[in-house]
Amino acid sequence: MKMNGIIRFIKSLFGRYESGYEYWVYTKDIKVPKSYKFTRIGTEKWNHKMEHWLRTGEFESKILIDRNFNLVDGFSSMKIAHIKNIAKVPVYFVD
Repeated sequence: MKMNGIIRFIKSLFGRYESGYEYWVYTKDIKVPKSYKFTRIGTEKWNHKMEHWLRTGEFESKILIDRNFNLVDGFSSMKIAHIKNIAKVPVYFVD
């Protein structure tokens, strides 16, 4: 691990995250806005995203969250994580 990676890790222990870097967080800590919960994902889009996850083990769309752990983008990836009982997911913080 490079020095910058070590510093970034130490900062994350204190809740200080940098934009543009991947972090792993517990799905239970990510707050999904109510408006997303009522969003319907089209069947074709859903099948494509699920097939991608089953084939690669990775989400097709990145999960973006703000500093308060509110979901900004990547609802379909969060839904897959929920259905598959994935405890931690890779996320990117946005300002």
